[in-house]
Amino acid sequence: MNRFVLLFVAMSSVAIGQPLRDINYNFLYDPGQPVSLEIKSVRSGTTWDIFYKLHRRDTTVTDFSIEWSTRNGLGDKEGTVVNTVTGDAVAGKVALPVSASAQVLVAKVINITAKQAWFFYRVLDPKYPVNGWLSAPDGAVTSPYVKGGSYTLHGSASTKVVSHYHDTFPAATPAFSEALGRVAPALKVDSTFTVQGDQTVTLSSQGLYLVQTDTNAAEGFAFRVQHDYPRLTKLESLADPFIYVCTRQEFDRLKIARGDKKAFDKVILGITGDADRAKKFMRSYFKRVELSNQFFTSYKEGWKTDRGMIYIVFGLPDEVYKFSDREVWSYKNSLFKATFDFVKSPTLFDPDNYVLIRERKYQETWYEVIDLWRNARF
Repeated sequence: MNRFVLLFVAMSSVAIGQPLRDINYNFLYDPGQPVSLEIKSVRSGTTWDIFYKLHRRDTTVTDFSIEWSTRNGLGDKEGTVVNTVTGDAVAGKVALPVSASAQVLVAKVINITAKQAWFFYRVLDPKYPVNGWLSAPDGAVTSPYVKGGSYTLHGSASTKVVSHYHDTFPAATPAFSEALGRVAPALKVDSTFTVQGDQTVTLSSQGLYLVQTDTNAAEGFAFRVQHDYPRLTKLESLADPFIYVCTRQEFDRLKIARGDKKAFDKVILGITGDADRAKKFMRSYFKRVELSNQFFTSYKEGWKTDRGMIYIVFGLPDEVYKFSDREVWSYKNSLFKATFDFVKSPTLFDPDNYVLIRERKYQETWYEVIDLWRNARF
């Protein structure tokens, strides 16, 4: 899921009083950035509990500070500082009172020595349904997925009902498909169990989990358990993500070849026509699959989401602009040009879910880029 918005700027050139909505946020999805910040927002009664985890590409650099502030909206040029954390602040929690109207929480991460800053934000809506969180021995879980193991379920309710869904959610349909997208059948609960207090449980079965006070509640929190994830390493995991770049016949052959490396490699070689191109194709494609899982995991795997699909096929956008109801990606490189609109479509399973506005006009560009993939041009 998420969900956090990133801006990288040199402190000496920071534009004072710049509205958040006017910033290009493509750095959010750039794995080469020196830092990233995961944020987990939980509405606990009249208080917001904001759990965060700072990831540093160079772990030897420790002189960071995080300045937290609030703004009334994305158009505001300035905010009110509510907390500042200094030192080696890689993880922690910020508490704020829940206001009657939505507010924007902004985190400015500063590398003091290098004089560089990164900005992240989350919109805190009093109607936000997430009212609990998951923790591991090393602290709160801020990502939307875990790999299984022992975790503690937190929330204000003394009794929690956990529903497990083992549905195989469908992958996104192409950007040019104006027909209804691949819709999963009605969600069927595979199993439920009850947790008392902040109880530690062992999660081993893959799938989607939803934690509520009761199964009719309109609030709760969800997460996925995935074993071979976000990087796919097992041969049986590799076939499904190829749905975006394969013909139906090729895809069927890959599915049949599950676990048979020789048969699998034969299909890939048939696509690329050359062993060296096949290696480049596999390496580049599954790096994007991994990043899509890392950035866009929702109630389903990141590579299956609309944003994940566009990221895999087209790569890192040149421009990303975020508004209260949508996210706009633009590509302006020498190989192709396109703009994609994703509208916010919240659900209980993912309040920060986005859906692509599909249009027939994308068809020509789509097939041109797929052809580049099949010739290992990326």
